[in-house]
Amino acid sequence: MNKIFVEDIDSQKDLYLKDDTILIIDKSDKKLSLKIEDDVTVFALILFSNINIVYDTCYNTKLNIFTVDSSMSLDINLMKDNIYFNYFYSNINNNDNNYEVNINHLGSNITSKITNHGINTENNKLSYTINTIVPKDYTNIKTSQDSKIIVLKDNNATIKPNLLIDNDDIEASHAAYIGKFNEEKIFYLMTRGIDKNNATDLLVRSFLIGDMNLSYEQKEIILDNIKKYWR
Repeated sequence: MNKIFVEDIDSQKDLYLKDDTILIIDKSDKKLSLKIEDDVTVFALILFSNINIVYDTCYNTKLNIFTVDSSMSLDINLMKDNIYFNYFYSNINNNDNNYEVNINHLGSNITSKITNHGINTENNKLSYTINTIVPKDYTNIKTSQDSKIIVLKDNNATIKPNLLIDNDDIEASHAAYIGKFNEEKIFYLMTRGIDKNNATDLLVRSFLIGDMNLSYEQKEIILDNIKKYWR
């Protein structure tokens, strides 16, 4: 497993990522330029940071990002025809934070799947802005957004799911949900002998890991940080 720590990165240079990379960013305000060399699966852990990332790829990519108490601006540039991009972002939020992602489709016959899952543990602000962008020159695009924020206390969260489309030859969809966990699911787990706190723990872990394509080590990294920071 290839681990890269942000303190070792020269932010003035492009960073080329290989398959099964773990990028670890802790207490950073760097601007990073990430580029992809081949078909890859990448996992980034971002802790207590305010960071800007530009992510360029000409290849099939699975990008998984998990953050704790971080604000992030992310520009994803899909720069070639006939590629598949699967992006899963999840976060734990205990303070005021903003997350914005721009998915720029710069080729034809691209499929992109964008998933965003957040948990707002306190009464702090959590804002999602997701911009799917398709210029008029590119056709046969299939793109979807699915964004959910679970609030454990008062609702102080927003989701802005934007489809900025200049071409009719596409399939585009978005969904957004802000609310609490389904009480029926919690009740079902409690009928199986699991107390309410542990039932909520199980739902949190399932929600934040979701459909991420992760190795055992990467899952353990997320689970460790959930245990530390979500309550």
